Amino acid sequence: MPFGINHEIVCLISRNALWSFFSEIKLEDTHNVPPAHQPFIVAATHHNMIVDPAILSVTFPNHRRLHYWAKDSMFKISLARAFLNDCGVVPVDRKTKNNAMLYSSTFEVLKLGEAVAVFPEGTSHTLPRLGPFKDGTSFAALEYAKIVYEEGLSDYAPILPVGIVYPEKSKYRSKAIVKYGKPISVEPFLPLYLEDPKKAAKQLTKATEEAIEKLTINAPDWNSKYAADMARWLLFPDYDRSIRDYIPITQSLINAMNTLAKEDEEVARLQKSLIIYKLELEQLRLKDGQIAKYDENDITAITTTIDLIQKTLLSLAELPFCLPGLLAHLPLYIAGYFAGIYEVYEEVRAQKKIFFGMALVPIIYFVTFIWAWYVMFGGTFAGFFISAITLFIFVWYHVNSIDDRYERFKDLIGRWRLFDAVVLGRGMWKRKERILGLKKLRQENLTRLRSLIIKYKTKNDDVNAVWTNLCQRVSELNELSKYKPKKQALVKQYEWCFEE
Repeated sequence: MPFGINHEIVCLISRNALWSFFSEIKLEDTHNVPPAHQPFIVAATHHNMIVDPAILSVTFPNHRRLHYWAKDSMFKISLARAFLNDCGVVPVDRKTKNNAMLYSSTFEVLKLGEAVAVFPEGTSHTLPRLGPFKDGTSFAALEYAKIVYEEGLSDYAPILPVGIVYPEKSKYRSKAIVKYGKPISVEPFLPLYLEDPKKAAKQLTKATEEAIEKLTINAPDWNSKYAADMARWLLFPDYDRSIRDYIPITQSLINAMNTLAKEDEEVARLQKSLIIYKLELEQLRLKDGQIAKYDENDITAITTTIDLIQKTLLSLAELPFCLPGLLAHLPLYIAGYFAGIYEVYEEVRAQKKIFFGMALVPIIYFVTFIWAWYVMFGGTFAGFFISAITLFIFVWYHVNSIDDRYERFKDLIGRWRLFDAVVLGRGMWKRKERILGLKKLRQENLTRLRSLIIKYKTKNDDVNAVWTNLCQRVSELNELSKYKPKKQALVKQYEWCFEE
């Protein structure tokens, strides 16, 4: 089934929308993707609705195009059928129980050596772990293996497990990770499938689920995930804007604390304390970095005021450079803000923000171009090209500088909140006392976390994995500090690793 122009248009729009919303989409272990000539079935996680297939299609290695399943009822209308076929969407007849008929269109695609992407969880969700897997992916893979065996075809279609992880999936300029696992061969399951199809499909589904579980973050409950996230922030202070090793570090912290909490009451108390710290930060609308900035035992009025003045002056100095981009994109930011606060489900919130981006960004850039062409260059022929070049530079500059400035803007807002509470003394629920208590709680959590790592680094495999990452980071920072003296302050925050 060939792909047409509609597929390219959808990918172009999706690419621009994702580029606008996410600051980084990181691909890991792409060497596991089968070669271009081999058919295969992608089995991916489904935590973010239409964003998941968009990320897969736009970022898939070697620009490999992917087919997706859709109910055959969607193909009944001629215009919809033409569009879906042009996009490479494969119809699935859900009314039949015959696997050969159910996935007949899928088999045609695989015979052409192409790839089909499926979401075994069935529906998008917001859970701290994988949702229940359905057997459709396995039945399709095994039924196609049966056809290959009976017809003497050359290539089986393995299942390629893919984990799509979002550290903050509904946050603007957040990051995403796409991690590829080793392909799962279906041939070992074929003899059992010929005798007992359902049993073989169940076994293959279990193998697929286990493979994807290794590529993602899975916690028994949200509190376990929250505690691990805060532990990671505290242990790796320079990782606040990095997603390197996010999956293994976070999963190791989840496993370690949940296991050790059952036998060590101190670990159980630490886990609860980390959750309290996170909730307090959210209620006060502050970030850990804003609390960690202060070296004093208490956050004082003097330090808060000086820090605020410094941050404000820096922002004012940069204002002329960022104001044009801010004003041009203001409708987009306002639409995204309201899309976030009025939507309950996080995955829907992310989808709406990206949808507004797709809808508004072309309009904003078109209006900006027309304005520049006629107002600045008088609608002349030469002005057309100058306006186009100027718009390109404007967009490039805005996108490449927005992450740093957006982080500084959020940090400045946090500094104003600290100033408002500590110096002006305004706000309900004694915010000043809560903030000062938060600083103390942070230091207590950090001390107890470091003690946990030192105590169990040789006794628990997950703690040892975290310890190994810490040592690796210290080595990297020591090397960097030779060329970047500013890194010396960061190195000092890891000195505890050598104090036993």
